[in-house]
Amino acid sequence: MTTYGFFPIAGIALIFYTISYFLTKTKYLKFLTHRRIWNLLLLLTFIVTGTIGVFMAFVYSFELNIEIPYSLLQIHVGFGIVWFIVALFHFLWHLTYFKKAIKVLFTSS
Repeated sequence: MTTYGFFPIAGIALIFYTISYFLTKTKYLKFLTHRRIWNLLLLLTFIVTGTIGVFMAFVYSFELNIEIPYSLLQIHVGFGIVWFIVALFHFLWHLTYFKKAIKVLFTSS
């Protein structure tokens, strides 16, 4: 069984986030720039992960005789791990929005 290196990939993403957060706190980076960088990274990782995932699902669903290289699966998983980490931060940034939306949804008027 092979591994995909969840901890090294997640660790590197967390280190980069910590660095950009530190640069924001020291006023070297604007907070808006910090969020834009991570929102763009969220978009990029989603596009790469999703595109490769849809391609693989297409190949397997239609039983096409296309050999999918293992490296493509590793790229898919690697970008997926980064996507998950960045999406987690994105979710936490918008947690108050989600709390309000759930409260409104389940509160009768």
